[in-house]
Amino acid sequence: MQEFLEIAKTDFTATFEGAWIFPLLLVSVACVFRLGQNRVQKLMFGLLPCIFLAVYWCPLTGMLFMRLLGENVYWRILWLILPAMVIPCAGCLIVRKFEGIRRQALFLLLMAVTALGGKSVLSREWFEASTNVYKVPQYVVSVCDLLPENVHVLASNRLTPYLRLYDPSLTLAYARNALIYNAIDADGPLENLYRAVQEPEIDLSVAAPLAREEGCTFIVLSASRTFQGEWEDYGYRKYGETDEFVIFADIDYEEGQDTRKWED
Repeated sequence: MQEFLEIAKTDFTATFEGAWIFPLLLVSVACVFRLGQNRVQKLMFGLLPCIFLAVYWCPLTGMLFMRLLGENVYWRILWLILPAMVIPCAGCLIVRKFEGIRRQALFLLLMAVTALGGKSVLSREWFEASTNVYKVPQYVVSVCDLLPENVHVLASNRLTPYLRLYDPSLTLAYARNALIYNAIDADGPLENLYRAVQEPEIDLSVAAPLAREEGCTFIVLSASRTFQGEWEDYGYRKYGETDEFVIFADIDYEEGQDTRKWED
């Protein structure tokens, strides 16, 4: 239960920290109860949001939703359902109480309060200028320029969302955060491989044989990772490197060989 409360608190803070949206949400709920025209409106936009907040913080229901939705999406209950529905409804109820120029002025004021109450989605925290025509991070281009075509690759989580955007001839052992999103069999060898290569210090006696078993001809990992053992002892050799990643290849790989797990 303590772990749940820590996750709920962290997600809640990350969602509403530095913004007016949560106080604005509470004011909007009060406005719906005060100005709502009928019971259905008060139920949908007043009572239900309160129930959602209670469900979010209640350990029993919270842990159930975490199990069903996953820890990484649980917090979306807060911003997908509540503010997007309740705040506009309350704003409309307030605006309809006025007429003429006062209604227009109030509408503009409420829009300004809502806009200033959050963060710009176009901020550098979420977006960065594209550095190439492919609109993928430059470190992806650097890696793909070294990798040959038509090979099966085990890659770092930072690379997997982009590799096939740049070079669709590659096939990947798994997608980014595959275990979290249930994209791989939770009881299979791929899960063990995924877990093994996420460690800061990778045990090659575990990871390398699993990679060979899964047919991973190339392995691309962050240059910051350290290893227990030598890749050469497990049938891989250093193939190349960039500023941020190191590439290892199966010693049996021959240039031009097609090792993909499926065809496009």
